[in-house]
Amino acid sequence: MQATPSKTGSARGEKGAGGRADGTPLGPIASEMGGLLDGLRQALAMPRARKIHKVGFEAEYLVLEEDGAVSVRADELISRTRLPDSGCSLHHDYTHNMIELTSPAGPRVRPVARSWLEAMARVLDEAARLKLRIYPYGTYTGTHAPAVRTDARYRMQEEVLGPERLRDAGGHCLGFHLHYCLPHGTFGRGARTLRQLFRSKGRDQLLSLYNLILACDPAVTNLMESSPFIDGAHRAKDSRAFLYRAMRLGRGPDALKGLYYDLPLFGRLPRYAHAISDLILLGEQRQRLWREIVEERHPAYLELADSLHPLQFNWSPLRINRIGTLEYRGLDSNLPSHIIGTSLLLKYLLHQVQEEGLRVVPSDIGIREPFRREGELLHVPPFSYLDEVLQFKSALGGLEDAEVARYTRRFAALAMLSVPSRRDPGLERVRRIVQERRTKSDEMLARARRLGWDGEGRLGEETARALALEACGELEGEVRRMAGMELAIDSEDAQA
Repeated sequence: MQATPSKTGSARGEKGAGGRADGTPLGPIASEMGGLLDGLRQALAMPRARKIHKVGFEAEYLVLEEDGAVSVRADELISRTRLPDSGCSLHHDYTHNMIELTSPAGPRVRPVARSWLEAMARVLDEAARLKLRIYPYGTYTGTHAPAVRTDARYRMQEEVLGPERLRDAGGHCLGFHLHYCLPHGTFGRGARTLRQLFRSKGRDQLLSLYNLILACDPAVTNLMESSPFIDGAHRAKDSRAFLYRAMRLGRGPDALKGLYYDLPLFGRLPRYAHAISDLILLGEQRQRLWREIVEERHPAYLELADSLHPLQFNWSPLRINRIGTLEYRGLDSNLPSHIIGTSLLLKYLLHQVQEEGLRVVPSDIGIREPFRREGELLHVPPFSYLDEVLQFKSALGGLEDAEVARYTRRFAALAMLSVPSRRDPGLERVRRIVQERRTKSDEMLARARRLGWDGEGRLGEETARALALEACGELEGEVRRMAGMELAIDSEDAQA
């Protein structure tokens, strides 16, 4: 949902509703490297000055009672939690059932992840004192009725998008957002908007970064997917995508239509951008359409709509926000190892684009050989194929689909080449997901079957709560373990 940036300078933007160092091969990933290695070696032969590329985290969580039922005590937990003085912030969200933990934006993943883990440990400690649990995955395993807030901005969104639709999507979806700072000189801090640039290195970098994040979406969502259930029913591996985006699953009265299905301008996977004016005009178009809807149907909220910035009308998987970052917000929430491993791959792939001056090119080559590098060109699929084929296949079946699995392997192979070290629980987690083609959603479905679910009907409430409490235990155990572990991201100090 809409929110203003934290005064601590956190990465939080406008919220929506809701191989090894010794060179040993990386199993199946290595088989995808082929020509990627030759191009990268050639590019790395020329030393270049290192620039600052800031990243930040924000993650949403569900608050549960000790018995696994969804709690309405999120505000109590927020008010009682005292975070370390690291810039992290704990916020409320669209419902009284959810919390959001954000990190400060920094040039290295290491301090961002470290401060975020320390803050998460404080949240878990306070939750234990209040006899609460924290649920980390993209959708809750069982049924619950979201306890929505009454803020005016939420009421306006309910009126425009539909109250039931917003409650179903915003009240059930838990996401992770990765922030990556825009290239220098492309964002006006005073007006908090993009600058219209015609011939500029920063302009070219911005467009390549923006388009690459979009191209990575069908791959990266697999590494984070954790939403196989909606109200106890299995709909897809990434049910959150179908529930939240401008997508549809199935036909007829039982079809699952996403929150933005009828107003795709505000929530679909955006098209590739070919000029900064594309991005500026798209923002203005969103603002104009939203205002027209409010003025015609819900005039009581016209003053509120007029008070918002043009960048505050975008709830799509990728947006440029008012704090000057590319905010990739298309991912399920998940465990810290998934978050850190996925963030590392994305950060260093984007870093590679900036440092090596790569130009991201949609082409038919990108269908046959996605993420193929030819000199300074990086081939990705045309948008029509990305949007209509890969996005849908990825959300529905994940890595079970052979094409999606291959697409994800090629993404991971290219990104892994730039990571400074590979001794990391997050990278190991990502490596296992790609090699075994087994995501968190796959693990959750397997556990449900072991508890007696037949794979067809809804989960029983007892089974759903048992799965939810097991997930809470996974989060608690992983935060404790990772707090004392050496992470690959610790090597960034020597690289920066």
